[in-house]
Amino acid sequence: MAFNSLFAQNKQVFKLQVLKGFLLILLLTAGKVELRAQESMLPELSYPYLEKLIFAAKQNYPRMKANQHRVSIAELNLRRTKMSWLDFFTLSAFYSPSTSVTLTNATLTGVQVGLFINFAQIIQKPTAIKLGKEEVTLARLQYDEYALTIEAQVKDRYFRYIQQLTTLRMRTQTALDADLIFKQVKYKFERGEDTFENYSKAMTQNADMKQRVIDSEGQILIAKSSLEELVGKKLEEIK
Repeated sequence: MAFNSLFAQNKQVFKLQVLKGFLLILLLTAGKVELRAQESMLPELSYPYLEKLIFAAKQNYPRMKANQHRVSIAELNLRRTKMSWLDFFTLSAFYSPSTSVTLTNATLTGVQVGLFINFAQIIQKPTAIKLGKEEVTLARLQYDEYALTIEAQVKDRYFRYIQQLTTLRMRTQTALDADLIFKQVKYKFERGEDTFENYSKAMTQNADMKQRVIDSEGQILIAKSSLEELVGKKLEEIK
């Protein structure tokens, strides 16, 4: 009976140890998953918001507007070239109140009207129209090219901005942990339970973590300003 009782107790202890081990592994795994989630910048990305930033940049950035005006100018020049058919003809009038003699010894009196046709311009007209079309095509291609360029620039600056936000969050948490450790070491040091070396090390690490937070805040402001330069608005104004 004693052996059976001892076996039952050991079996129960074994089950409790296994359960504790399983719970410990579960907690550690969950902690690692949570830590990886906090260290990742991907959850912070918003592609719908990114599309709004790209749209705003294409609408507001001065160089995009300049390229749009170049397209408009090229289209207007082409339209003017197509409509300038009357340029081929020159109408002139000559008034002589008295009889006059021309180079051909003919006499002219009164009002004389003449119509002249510029055959050189007629021949050049198709070439001028084709040139105008090419200028329109070139202007549109330049516009499309820079649209792709500014889209890539907005994405790059947006990703850098999110990266800095994630870095700040991580450094802020690390700074809070360092500050907590410093307070604990300081308390023990003041009670004579810890060495000055550990106290000094904790104080240095605490100050270093705080400085890193300040550096990250500065980097965020720079990244935000750089992104707002492209979109032409404050990020808070883009919803």
